[in-house]
Order: sequence, then C-alpha cells, then structure tokens
Amino acid sequence: MCAKSFLASVLIVLAALPQLHSQSQSGTAGETDRSVIHSTTREVVLDVIVRDKHHHALTDLRPEEVEVYEDGVRQNVKEFRDVQGAEQLKSERAAGTPSSPTDAGPAHPASASGEQPHALNSMRQVNFVSVVFAGIAPLNLEFARRAVLEFLKSDNLPNTYVTIYKLDRNLSVVQPFTSDKDTLAKGVDLAAKGLSGKGVVNTNAQATSAVVATVQANAANILAAPSTGAVGQATAQAAQNEVDNPLPAIARDPLWAANAASQDASVTLGNALLVQASMEKGLRFVNSQSDGMNALDTLHALIRSAEKLPGRKVVLYLADGLTFPADRHDAVDSLISHANRSGVAFYTIDTRGLNVDDPVMSALVQQRRTQAESSAQLNDPQNGHFEDDDVALTAVASGQLNMRELAESTGGFAVTNTNEISLPMQHMMEDIRTHYEVAYSPTSTTYDGHFRKIEVRISRPKVTVQTRKGYFAVPDLNGEPLQPFELVALNAMNTTPAPVEFPYQFAAMKFRPGQDGVEYEVTFEVPVSGLKAVANAKTAKSRVQASLVALIHDSNGAVIGKVSRELARESATAELAQAGNILYAEPVELRPGHYVIDAAVTDELTGKTSVKRTSVFVAPENSLAVSSLGLVRRFDPLSEPHEAVSPFELANGRVTPTLVDSVASGNPVSLYFVVYPENVSADGLKVTLDLLQDGKTIARKPLNLGKPGPDGSIPMVVQLSPGPGQCDVLVTAQQGTAVAKSNFSLRVQ
Repeated sequence: MCAKSFLASVLIVLAALPQLHSQSQSGTAGETDRSVIHSTTREVVLDVIVRDKHHHALTDLRPEEVEVYEDGVRQNVKEFRDVQGAEQLKSERAAGTPSSPTDAGPAHPASASGEQPHALNSMRQVNFVSVVFAGIAPLNLEFARRAVLEFLKSDNLPNTYVTIYKLDRNLSVVQPFTSDKDTLAKGVDLAAKGLSGKGVVNTNAQATSAVVATVQANAANILAAPSTGAVGQATAQAAQNEVDNPLPAIARDPLWAANAASQDASVTLGNALLVQASMEKGLRFVNSQSDGMNALDTLHALIRSAEKLPGRKVVLYLADGLTFPADRHDAVDSLISHANRSGVAFYTIDTRGLNVDDPVMSALVQQRRTQAESSAQLNDPQNGHFEDDDVALTAVASGQLNMRELAESTGGFAVTNTNEISLPMQHMMEDIRTHYEVAYSPTSTTYDGHFRKIEVRISRPKVTVQTRKGYFAVPDLNGEPLQPFELVALNAMNTTPAPVEFPYQFAAMKFRPGQDGVEYEVTFEVPVSGLKAVANAKTAKSRVQASLVALIHDSNGAVIGKVSRELARESATAELAQAGNILYAEPVELRPGHYVIDAAVTDELTGKTSVKRTSVFVAPENSLAVSSLGLVRRFDPLSEPHEAVSPFELANGRVTPTLVDSVASGNPVSLYFVVYPENVSADGLKVTLDLLQDGKTIARKPLNLGKPGPDGSIPMVVQLSPGPGQCDVLVTAQQGTAVAKSNFSLRVQ
C-alpha cells in the first residue's frame, strides 16, 4: 500500500525549459488494423559540369553527346537542359538590368528527343548556397575567411542566395539566406572571428513565426464566421490564399521588417527562410552521443534543410579535414545517397591550405601497422582480426580524402593543398551558375536498397565530367527519399503481425503549448541488453548499433511527420554490458487532433526489428498547461553551456528521463514536469499533487513553486516514496478560472 508520507521532498528547479512524457498506449504485435504505408518513386535529376582539357566549362554540349548509365545499364535521357548562367550574367551586365529573384533570365534547354526548346521553370534556376565554417583551428580561420570572400567576389549573385553556418558544439545560423554581399561579408567576419550571430537569427525566426501564426489565426476566424454573397466568399478565399502563401504578409508586416530589415522577403527567398526556420528546431539534436557520427549527423541536417528548396543547392564546407566513422562506410554511402537524391552538391575546402604536414600521414601510419600485423598473421593467427581493425581505420584516417570523397561523389570538387584560393572559388561559382541538367527515369523498378552507381559519359574527347556518383535504390515517402535503414523499418511496419524481436520503450511526450499546436517529444528508450554487441579485442571495447524510425499519421492515415535516426554506442565491454538504455528524443509540433504513431527499432548488427504503435490525442491547449509527467533516471551537472531550447536541460543540470512504468518498492522515485503559466509572472498560480491507489485518493499536497524562468515556464522535480501497488499521480495547475492537468501511472512491485 502507498504510504501517506509519499512526499519525501520537493525539489524545485528554477530555469526555462520545455518537454517530456506521453499519453499513449503501445499496440500489440497481433494488430489486424495496421494500415499499409505506401511509398513512391521519382525520376533522377543530375547536375552535370563538363570541362575541356584546359579546365574551361563547355557551353556547347549537345544532347546526343551525353549518355547516362546506372549500374552499367544505359538509361533513356528524358530531358537535357543547358543552364548557362555565365552567358546570362554577361547579357544582364550588357543590358544593365540584373535579374530579379523570380526571373531567372534566359537559358538554353533542349529536349533529348529533339523537340523544340522550352522555357525552364524560373524557380529551377535559383541557386542556394550554404557556407559552413566547421572544425577550423584558430590559425586557419583567416584562410577560411579569405576563401569565402573570394567566392563572393568572384561574380555577382543574381538568383543566387547564400547562408552562413558555424559549427562548434552545435550547428547555428550566422547569416540567413541573402544575396547582399555586404551583409554576407559581415556574416563571414562573424563566423571567422568566432563570434555568434545566433541571437539575431533566433529573433528573425521568432518574428517570422509570429507573423505566420497571426495569418493563420486571422484566417481561422474569417473562415469560421458565416459568409454570404460574393464579398464574403472573396474574403474567405483571400484569407485561405494568405495561409497557403504567407510570404507577402511576412514582407509587409512591421514586426518582421523591424527584426529582419536586411532580409529579402521575395517568394523565392522567403520559402528558403521558412524551411530554414523549421530546420532550426531540429538542429539541437545534431550533437548526439553517437560515437563517430557527429559529422555525418550535421551533414544530414544540412541536406534536410535544403532538400525542399528549388533550383541548384550547394554546400561549401570549410574545415581542417572531415572525420568519417571507422568501419561505417555504409553510413557514408547513406549520406552521399541522401545528398544525391535531394540534389545537394558539396564543395569542400581544406582550410589548412598548403601545409608542410603530409595530409595522408595518419593513413600511412595505419597502413604500416596493417602491413606488420598481416605479415605475422601465419605465426600469430589469434591477432589476425587486428588487421581488419586497422584496415577500417586506414580507410577513414585522412580527413582530406574524406572531403574529396564527399565532394566528388555529390557532383562538386575539393580544394586541398593550396594557398591560391581565388581560382578554385571562381570555378565553384562557375559550376553553380553554368551547368547541364539531365533527367531520366531508372529502367530498374526494383527498390531493394542497394547502391546504384551512376556514370555520365560524354562522346567528345578529352573532357572531364562532374556529377553525382550514385544513390541507394529506395523509394520516396511523401516526396522525400527514404534512407536504407528507413526502408527496413517501413517494411517491418507493413508486416502483419508486426514483429517484436526485442524490447524497448516508446512514447510521445507532451510539453510546451503554442499558438499553432503543442510540442511533443517523440522518445525512444532502447535497452542495450536487447541489442547485439560486437567486441573489439584490440581496444577492449564493444559496439552496438541501432536505427530508430517513427512515422506520424493523421486521422486519415496520411504520414504527416517522420523521426528517424541511426545511433551507435561504443565503450569498454564491461561498461557497455552495464550501460542500461539508449535514450533519444526529438521534437515535433502537433495540431489538435488524433494521431497514430508507428515506431520501429532495428538492431543493425542482427537485422532484427521491433515495431510498436501509439495513439496520441492532442486537445486544444489553453494558455495554462502542464507537461506530461515522467520518471527521472538521473540528474547530472552541466559540463557545457546551458541550452534553453532543450526541455531536459536546466540552468544547473540535465534531467535524464526514463520511460519505464514500473519500479521496485522501497526506493524513492522522482517525477519531472513543467508548468506553463498564463503569464510570465505566474500570479495566482496554484499547483496540487494527488496520489491515488486503486482509483482512490490517499494523499494530496500543494506544491511550492519557484520563480518562473525567462519564458515563464516552471520546471519541477518532485520526489515520491510510494509503497507497493498501482499508484497514479495527478498534477493539477489552476490560475484564475483556467485549469490544466497531467497524470502518470506507476506500478510498484
């Protein structure tokens, strides 16, 4: 029986924060109403750059000179387009009329079948360039700064928009998309000098979000009101049109203008800003605990930020080399496939410039070790596996070769071992503005997840070709390319009965309410003991590897959201055996309504998959709200700067939750939740905690509240000492006439 002295102590933590817990029930493996999730395929579009023996870009290539092969099989080229931005720019200069963001100017398209040329979609000719300052030593920052400035001054920027990122612990936006060179130059200085422009970007994003929310709210009020006659119908249609395209409203809104006066709000660039604002919310999860995967996570985030944009999309990645995880070339191939299916080309710049150090020295050292161990394999067979270990390390040891592989596999090139940066940067701008577009539908309709190699052959002699090298043969879901591990999850979700091959916990946890919806944390907790661990005798470490996928369906069954991630953990074998659980959470915003979430976890070392299904009912939120209640696994002091965007991160520490719903008796437990008052001052707010057993209230206690954080939220940790039995906890917040509740069930054994 639960003791009435269940409140051993109440720990009130003062800080801003938003997230955790769930109102969901997992489906069983035998469900018969599980809907089939359908996927589609798409045509392949290649950006092709062809240069002659003098490294000059060809501008007179004909369709009949181009052949495309996929896995050695010739493909039928459906479209061949000649996008000559250099000639366009010369014409603009001669006429003295630079192109506008929505007028891409002349191009020279030609049909592969000999049909009459037709005008290109102007949006297809827009160029979006993401410049990333990543992993650069202080002494090399000036070289990186000079490289980007050379790129910017190599040509004018009609129809070309540039954004600047800085990658430290997190990926942050220093300068949003713009074509203004003076503004970009200031952004380059901020990034190169180690300063942060994130505050400005957050303000702009908040202003944009506020305007969009206002547009949607006005439209909802207009559409809900009775309307008669032509005037009423016209007003309703105008409101709906503004919701569908909020960019004009954003451009003329004084709030947005005051905070983002230097930004371009054209239709072309406005879409990019909306996509980038959406990306910002998810970027806090880029820095994961996955060993060796951080660089790939960041690059995937960059691709996701650009894949929905029109036109040519380019990433300029500046770093002192690029780290790839050992023995995970499948993850590298997945990244390259993601970039190629999304039409994103990488250009990489080694910011060490002309360096006296041998850029492949690390690889040579690893190779020497491999040779030594291989030579002794007959005499020392027990150490034969060491050779494989060192081969894997050798393959990724050169950060410069990794940069080259990423660039050349996605249609760009790498700049390495040189201090003469102006000519390569001119070539980059030339590639962006002058290229050919080739489209084809693959002859093979078998989407089995293997990597399809692409080769473009030009019949003209003594030319070099830059284009994408291939992609994984996986279908699309809602127009977005699936990754190979997502295809495995999709197949498992479509299996009846759904497979359950190892245990894990899954929940959708409610947190901060907003004007457009409620923030939920889609959360996985995977016991390490349920995954296969591969031991490395040489390092005395073991590794587990898993992929997590969740597809969010609306009430009509359509997939409206996706959470997916590959995770790996490596530590000392003894430590990994006692590691407990892998926890991963990612935010999604859900509007009021009913949702079903299919979740799948795959042990990538065994191929086993377990599927769960959860229902979520999102009610319209009042201005007063209480987050879900969740058990606390541990509380750790912060070792790095506090991030207010993380709901589990407080000013003085980080909460690690657990999704278990049963505990052993005799041990106190801690519950974590967040109260969101109607106003920042929290005047008149009262919070009460009730403990129930078998549906009967056995204890009730008002909680002492701390001072709200800057955003008004009040995070709380409450310690309980329940006795054996089924215990329910109910937290009720009341402020004036507004009431908000949240509950949690716990089985004490």
